[in-house]
Amino acid sequence: MDDFVTALGGKSGNFQGKFDYVLTHSYGHILQLKEPQEMVSEDKKTRYSSWRSLKYFPWDENDFSWAKRIVPGRSKTLKEIRDAAKDCDGIIIATDDDPSGEGDLLGWEIVNAIHWKKAVYRIRFEDQAPKSIIAAMKRMVNVTNQMEQGEYLEALARQRFDLLSMQLSRIAMIYAKKAGYKPKTMRIGRLKSAIVGLIFDRNTEIENYVKKPYFEVKFKDQNGNLFSRKFDPDKDQFRYSVRQQAKTDLADYVASSIVIDEKKLKQQTPPPLVDLGQIGILVGAKGYKDKEIIKTYQDMYQAQIVSYPRTEDTQVTLEQFNELLPLVDQIANVIGVDSKLLTRRKPRAKFITSQAAHGANRPGVKVPKSLEQLEKRFGKIGVEIYQVVAKSYLAMLAEDYVYEAQKAHLAKYPDFRASIQLPKAMNYKLIFDDRDLSEEDEATAHEFKDMAQPFVYEGANPKPGKPTKKFILNYLKKHNIGTGATRLQTLAEISSGKGSLAALIRGGYVLNYEGQVQAILSKGSMIASPKITKRLFDGMDRVKRKELDYQLIPQSMQTIVRHDMPIFENNATSLDKNATLQKLASKHQTKTINKKVVAGEKVTGDFNGEQISFNQTWGGHKFTKKEVADLLAGKKIRISYCSKKGTDKIVSGKLAKQTYKGRSFYGFKPEF
Repeated sequence: MDDFVTALGGKSGNFQGKFDYVLTHSYGHILQLKEPQEMVSEDKKTRYSSWRSLKYFPWDENDFSWAKRIVPGRSKTLKEIRDAAKDCDGIIIATDDDPSGEGDLLGWEIVNAIHWKKAVYRIRFEDQAPKSIIAAMKRMVNVTNQMEQGEYLEALARQRFDLLSMQLSRIAMIYAKKAGYKPKTMRIGRLKSAIVGLIFDRNTEIENYVKKPYFEVKFKDQNGNLFSRKFDPDKDQFRYSVRQQAKTDLADYVASSIVIDEKKLKQQTPPPLVDLGQIGILVGAKGYKDKEIIKTYQDMYQAQIVSYPRTEDTQVTLEQFNELLPLVDQIANVIGVDSKLLTRRKPRAKFITSQAAHGANRPGVKVPKSLEQLEKRFGKIGVEIYQVVAKSYLAMLAEDYVYEAQKAHLAKYPDFRASIQLPKAMNYKLIFDDRDLSEEDEATAHEFKDMAQPFVYEGANPKPGKPTKKFILNYLKKHNIGTGATRLQTLAEISSGKGSLAALIRGGYVLNYEGQVQAILSKGSMIASPKITKRLFDGMDRVKRKELDYQLIPQSMQTIVRHDMPIFENNATSLDKNATLQKLASKHQTKTINKKVVAGEKVTGDFNGEQISFNQTWGGHKFTKKEVADLLAGKKIRISYCSKKGTDKIVSGKLAKQTYKGRSFYGFKPEF
């Protein structure tokens, strides 16, 4: 509220001779939806409070009153707002203009809670600078009919959909317990489930990866440039699985000169301005957690050091561009960028839009005197955030990156080709190098040089990379799922707090026990599908534009539940087969051990002339194909297993015939 007091000249007064005003404020959500069983008639309370019976699903959204209660500790604030409005003729909602409509929902919750019957207005401001606030006051809009306001309806649709998604968590919990698992929580929802599924799928690919080396003849010049043939697996036979075959092929080749086919100068414009998710990638690479980044950015926004964090804009308006233009040299000086690089000081079409709610992420109108001053107020993380935001913005004022694209082939063997990109003028990349946001490693190129020599090249099918923050956020951005802020916020919620589903370990996200159970159960479901998630976001955007009835969004949950329940049920049979989950269950001692689990997944083979079978899993460790072969061959192996105390240990052992309660069986026999 302090920014409004500064902009308007006091907590109360007259705005430009048009009307008298009095300022009052709130804190986040003052109200929240009641529990499902509290919003239905008495005869339906059992149905909506059950966590045990599947017969009560799917829920009927028409059974709910959608009543709200005051958040504990917020009654005093609500009373202050009611008292302040008592003698007024209208209320102006001045909450943040979130892309999701969250700010509109917050405002209307309060208006409805105090039973306001008079006029309601809405103002939307780009930032909290006095100039923006006054401009917003001048263009305030009458929104007294809340059911005609698209932003509010969008947020209402999302809020109700999210509450109804609670039933999927209950359903998953029931199936998990039926299978003998006891997760403490399930957090199944729009974006959370999609992200958990991405993490699960990528880690499963890594676990199942089997390296398949191949060998072929390639050429290399003195600068390390590689010349190779285009390989078609259906007709080409020059790629071998055995090195010696490639060596034999190598004898048919000798050194060759290089023929340059093409040299072409090309330019690359600066990248689009970064969103909050990309800021999270770059600042997170310095070791900072997502929640720290989000909180610090918000604090810096309130201080007008950076622009609005939750924007979905990727461009700025001409007015916003012109507002920052006189400050760019000052900004450059603070972060150590040479102002001589900032030669493109006229608007460029790629970065300018005619309309934007907030404009893309950029430096604020208050430029810090130095990075040291910034650190004193916001810590080292504030310095990192400001540098990323400022460099991204200043890069658009620099010249395009210029490089020379060259293509070449070998004189003696024209099928062997190579292409390179040679930097000629780095320009904007001297300010902001967007390669740090890409998962692709860009090799340093050098001129083609002298003769190229043949050699045997060893390659392999690529190993899947870890599910890093960069991978997840880039995937969601590529498929246009959520805003940068929503992606980063959801990832932060998944990987922190009591209800976390994953942890960031050595650069990659790893699901914990709850996350692994949830991912397995929801595999192939609609709620965990990135495509369905995008469709939901698109539907909510249509509600905002008043192209779609908001009630259709929560109604869609019935379709999702009917589709997903049999999938959850079928997937529950896979819980015992997942080696990673078995190890996690053993550590957390949250799995009800039964005969089915003890039996585990069997492998068969010949052992000392006898056809036998034995458990493929021991102590949470699933034997690899090589380990199975070694055991059947009578060899001793060393494995990592989980002890009863939940600690990882190493043990050696062999396959042996053993006895348990009078029953003979073959299995891994450890040597403790």
